[in-house]
Amino acid sequence: MDYHYNRLKIVGLVFSFLVSGMILGSFYTTAYAHNFSQNQDSIFFTLVKLFEVEDTVAANNYDNKSNSLQHSENAANILKQIFIFNNSMADNANFVITYKPIFDGLNVTTKALVAANLADESLKEYGLAQGLNITQASSLPNMTMSSGIGMKMGDNVPMSSMSSSQTLNLTNKKVVDQSHLESSSMIAKSLKTLFLRSLKIDISEKSKGLMQIPIEMKTESVKNLEQGIDNLASALNRKAPLSEVFSIVHGQIHPNLFLAYDLKLKGE
Repeated sequence: MDYHYNRLKIVGLVFSFLVSGMILGSFYTTAYAHNFSQNQDSIFFTLVKLFEVEDTVAANNYDNKSNSLQHSENAANILKQIFIFNNSMADNANFVITYKPIFDGLNVTTKALVAANLADESLKEYGLAQGLNITQASSLPNMTMSSGIGMKMGDNVPMSSMSSSQTLNLTNKKVVDQSHLESSSMIAKSLKTLFLRSLKIDISEKSKGLMQIPIEMKTESVKNLEQGIDNLASALNRKAPLSEVFSIVHGQIHPNLFLAYDLKLKGE
């Protein structure tokens, strides 16, 4: 009884914190930031994962030269940020291969931060695929699920005054940009690979910090996290409504990462 009561109490706290304030900075224009406390490694290796995604999609996009070029440009832009972040990589033509053992040696909390960032990027890319502009799509991880009136494409409403439901209603309800859909789907696949290789069997037995989370709850959260990641891939594959993808990232992936891997919120 105490275990289930404590789980409900902690889950309620998690949702209150996570769903109320995710702040996303675009990787292509600004530093990455949201309410999870980031570190240098989580920022850098998220960029590396995103470069790998775009480089792979560009190479595999044989039938659509336009999309292939777009992914190549995306990869080049991310690569510039990687070199700015760590200019020693500029002399390493095989840095993707070089970083893998370094990433494998990171602690599980940092790997979970990268997973959280990838989920945010997949959501943002799906917003772009459904017709949002870059400002609107980048705001998705910073929004709460709240009631709002329906909006139409072209309505001039400041993003700071819009609820998530208003922004989600701005989409065309269908994919209008295939290249962004490809990015979103491949990022979700990268997230699943990261989970299977680095997170699924690596759970810290004792929580750190003020909130002591029982190992049974962590184990259950890992199971729920895997289901959430699978749900994300499935939703993208069938081109689900953006609201569904939004709900999966905010309601299934981020909270379970928080519970299972001792992520810290900014200000803790």
